[in-house]
Amino acid sequence: MGDDLISPALAGLAAAVARGVGGPLAEVAPDIALDASGPLADWGETARLLSRHRIQALAAPALLHRQDAALPEDLRRNLVRAVMLAVRIQSTQLAVLERMMAALEAAGLRAMSIKGPMVGRRFMARPELRLSNDLDILVDPARLDDAEAVIAANGYYRIRPAPDLSPARLAYHRRWRKDAAFLAHDRGQGPMIECHWRIFDNPRLLPLDFEALWAARRMDSLNGAAIPVIGDVQQLVYLAMHGANHGWFRLKWVADFAAVAAAAPLADRLAAAELARRLGVLPVLNHALSLAVRFFSIPLDPSETARIAADRRVPSLDGFALDALAHPDASVIGLAHDRAFALRMTLHSHRLRTGPGYRVSQLISQLNDPTLMDRSTLPDGLLWMHPALRGLSYARHQIGRRIGWRR
Repeated sequence: MGDDLISPALAGLAAAVARGVGGPLAEVAPDIALDASGPLADWGETARLLSRHRIQALAAPALLHRQDAALPEDLRRNLVRAVMLAVRIQSTQLAVLERMMAALEAAGLRAMSIKGPMVGRRFMARPELRLSNDLDILVDPARLDDAEAVIAANGYYRIRPAPDLSPARLAYHRRWRKDAAFLAHDRGQGPMIECHWRIFDNPRLLPLDFEALWAARRMDSLNGAAIPVIGDVQQLVYLAMHGANHGWFRLKWVADFAAVAAAAPLADRLAAAELARRLGVLPVLNHALSLAVRFFSIPLDPSETARIAADRRVPSLDGFALDALAHPDASVIGLAHDRAFALRMTLHSHRLRTGPGYRVSQLISQLNDPTLMDRSTLPDGLLWMHPALRGLSYARHQIGRRIGWRR
């Protein structure tokens, strides 16, 4: 791969993942030795990275095939278990998705699958190896209450926001967040479902509303049922922004985008670039393509390569993503123990676009985070004070840390 900013171990795992994804991505994957003589000879570090990036099942076929004789027995067993778990979870997710989409359609509700298993089914040779924790369903925001009622009537209950919130607190959550989370009453019978009414918390991050996405949708087949999904051009822009919004801290997100980009015809990638330009996020799409080249060597048209090279924001965005990918744990749980990187992640979200008022809207969105609303003693009539109190609490915490009052 020849990129000095990517660790040899992560580069080796990217090559293994590409072979697990299959299709165009596998065809262009760098030929990196995956046996004990290659960059994955440190089995402890390999196991850590597999878990850290949630790519155990995707990487397993290549690792088991090339290294079976050299793999430690516990790692070999873990890889086999990861494949079996991914296959079982994928099967359950698809069954629940098919059932929920049919129920929503029967109720006269518009809904579409975003991210998740339908991406794997379309763009991966072995989609059952793509492990995800939840199902993401985007519903018509004008019928949100009806959509949530359908999900609840089909064996699920809402856990976020809390089911007993007052109408004012529920409205507050829906204003400042993009989704609600549901769990199956029988946890073994279904994955978490995230019911989205928009695709990002801050709608200015990527101004594609439900009507625009619905108008450009495509229909994919699942066991003979038609499942609406995001259109191919919009999918490229959405996956680029989704990964960038999380700092790309998991390699599986880079793999998802790379698989879609490698399979897309040039006309679709150019149309995605034009859409991103109109929406003010072309540097983010260029950055996503740059990462796909760096990790997976996807081939680009000379015009795309020149456009990326001329984009002055790409090196900085790439640099942060590489730092996040190398971080021991850049998830919410991990960042609770690394406030400095958590602050970098927050600041990073403010430079994903430069449109008028975006940074102000992002700051307002973050200050209005309703996550801690359950603990708030503010009466409903004073919820407008929540962002000010959160800002004061955060500032007090940071100042206290820096002068040694708290750790």
